[in-house]
Amino acid sequence: AREFVERQGYRGRARILAEMTLSAHLPGSIDEIGMQGLLEDGVLKLETGLNHRVVEGYDSLPAFIARGLDLRLGFGVESLEWSPDGVLLRSRDGQEIGARAAVSTLPVGVLQAGAVHFTPELPESKKSALKRIGMGPVVKLQLRFEEPFWPRWAANIGCGTGPVTLYWPVFYGTEGKPPVLVAYATGPRAARLSAASEEEATQIVVSDLARLFPRADPRRTLSASRRVDWAADPHSCGGYTFLRSGGAGARDLLAAADTPPLFWAGSATAWEPIAATVEAAYTSGLRAAAEVQEFLGAG
Repeated sequence: AREFVERQGYRGRARILAEMTLSAHLPGSIDEIGMQGLLEDGVLKLETGLNHRVVEGYDSLPAFIARGLDLRLGFGVESLEWSPDGVLLRSRDGQEIGARAAVSTLPVGVLQAGAVHFTPELPESKKSALKRIGMGPVVKLQLRFEEPFWPRWAANIGCGTGPVTLYWPVFYGTEGKPPVLVAYATGPRAARLSAASEEEATQIVVSDLARLFPRADPRRTLSASRRVDWAADPHSCGGYTFLRSGGAGARDLLAAADTPPLFWAGSATAWEPIAATVEAAYTSGLRAAAEVQEFLGAG
């Protein structure tokens, strides 16, 4: 991405806007992001399209999908054995689950960290895909204020400079909801907020809001805050994925049903309608479920 920006000769505000367009959604720096992968992932569709949010929270989606299923929380997988006879999962405390087939939706960061041991090892096609897909840091601070100080029309506030990538009011367009603002940082900006303590990160963001809204006093009206740091979460090891330079086609390799009875889903395995989104993750699950159904039917 850096080579593209420099080749175009962007300077000043034009360069800031170009870098913002190419990297605002992605948790990587302009030295990591591949242009072909960015186009393949449909990121520009996201930048120029509409965003919708679930007011009740996104956890309502998996709760809806999980109705009637044997859902086992707290089963921290340590190893997975796969063979023509099926799969065997072992947890960190020695529990086991066997099945005729399995779908892995492990985040790329967890796979890259080797947190789950596969026997036999994954084939070279999967290893190659994991090298070409990046899993970058994303940090979100939820800030509740006594009263809103941002304009009613502000659905999103994009920042080309400063410690935060994007601000948005959680309950934009609704009435009677608490004034909660989300400060969202990706890539290098997220890494800096992650390195600070939660209190320091909050002060950094509140100071930035004072810069953006000089007539307001966000320090005085802040009533509560919470940091969500996906890079520090051992169950994700990053926010979400992007394709590195030369990474075009890597998602297809990771998604390929070439390791039966082990199949693959999750946002890192999908690029339609837009990669690394909730919708992409959901549609990847439908695809993997169909692959498992075909596999079990054939067996």
